[in-house]
Amino acid sequence: GCRAAVSAPHGLDAPAVSRLERLAELTETWAAALEFLEESDEELARALRDGRAERIRYADPSRVPEAVRRAAAEQGRFVADARVSAEGRLELLWYVLEQSLSCDYHRYGNLGERAAEPRAQVL
Repeated sequence: GCRAAVSAPHGLDAPAVSRLERLAELTETWAAALEFLEESDEELARALRDGRAERIRYADPSRVPEAVRRAAAEQGRFVADARVSAEGRLELLWYVLEQSLSCDYHRYGNLGERAAEPRAQVL
């Protein structure tokens, strides 16, 4: 499964977070549950260092605290900080992990120049 969390500083009264909390309540039965956290920048940086956070998304580069950038860099994690796109297909690219596996010399059935080479028997 996937864990999705919305992290906000302690005491933040943001209308966007309130709307997101209401939306999460409405979609909980058919979509993944969101976890809402109140944590300081240092607590978020610690979560990155401890491996409790893999992907971080900020709405603007100017909003990323230096402590979070430093922790992400130490752990080799990417902080997505481009402006948020209203086009879902583009915005969701920040969150999709794509993988392609091949047990032979090719992808998608195209062997190219190696088509005539002998191969080991498939188990």
